[in-house]
Amino acid sequence: MKIILKWGLLSLFTIAAVFLMSNSSKVFIHEEPDRLQLGIGSETTLEHVISQLPESKIVDANKRIIAIPYGKVDAYRKLAAALTGVYQPKAIPLEKTEISFRYYLFSLKELLQDYSHGDLGLIRTGDYEISVKSIIKDSIVRTCTYLIPGLIAGVLLSVWLSLLASMWRAIGRFIDSIHALLSGLPDFLFIVLLQLISIYLTRMTGRNVILVAQYGNHIPLLIPFLAIALIPGVLIYGTLRLAIEREMTQEYIRTALAKGLAWREVLLQHIWRNIMVDLLTVLPKATTLALASMAVAEAMCDILGLGGYIVSPRMQNISATPIFCIVLTILAILFHILYAMLGKFFVLQSREGA
Repeated sequence: MKIILKWGLLSLFTIAAVFLMSNSSKVFIHEEPDRLQLGIGSETTLEHVISQLPESKIVDANKRIIAIPYGKVDAYRKLAAALTGVYQPKAIPLEKTEISFRYYLFSLKELLQDYSHGDLGLIRTGDYEISVKSIIKDSIVRTCTYLIPGLIAGVLLSVWLSLLASMWRAIGRFIDSIHALLSGLPDFLFIVLLQLISIYLTRMTGRNVILVAQYGNHIPLLIPFLAIALIPGVLIYGTLRLAIEREMTQEYIRTALAKGLAWREVLLQHIWRNIMVDLLTVLPKATTLALASMAVAEAMCDILGLGGYIVSPRMQNISATPIFCIVLTILAILFHILYAMLGKFFVLQSREGA
């Protein structure tokens, strides 16, 4: 029970921290948070306009500046624009950017109130506004179609290659050299290379062999899948290779070999059981790396998934970023819970000894 409470509180703290950091831009304000400037036509007066705007008052009649409730600039701008005789209502820019923790806390309060009413934010694309609530489910499904298979493939491939490299030295030297090359390769460069290969294959064959970017309902799968599988796989492979080398120096290995056991039997029956803890220890870091690679792949392939909606230049995230960051955090937490459960079943309480 204590463990469940501990991990529950840690998860809540992590989600709260992500929520606060994803809204950090609200600390910096560029406009007056409680002032609005109106354009007034001849068919109305400023006094008549403010009579239709609740809790507003005139600050400067000559410049047609009015005071409004704190933090309600966008809402009152829309209200004013709908009134007869009012045109071009706009916020008043500050001379220089200011830091306002009051506005930050006010924005957090407003956002939490919206969440409590089921409003998860908006995304603007061109002249249209999209409700996050209407796309969040499809975004999660789209991202998971290559995130989960890619991560599973990366883990299985790295485990298989680490065992293979430990069985045969010649193969091990070759795989280690490939690992050293991939270790120094940035994820964005790897994705660019995949895109270039796809383009050249398309030119050579005259067919769209590998989809490079999303268009319509056609989603690139191979490029984000490979990025998610190979980049974290490099980390897992290196960790397991070092763990196997560590175990090879232990006395119980010499004892097992002296008793006539084949090296393959020692590796699979003894060493593998002892390095399971190393695998489960590195998996959380590999998962975080997989999520980062997923976001980079979605950005470069213009995929509108959980990461793509945050970084896509086609989408103006009016209030969508926090909820997408929270969903990614929850995914990471679920993976961590899974690894903790696997550790209960597969990690030895007492290590294999001589």
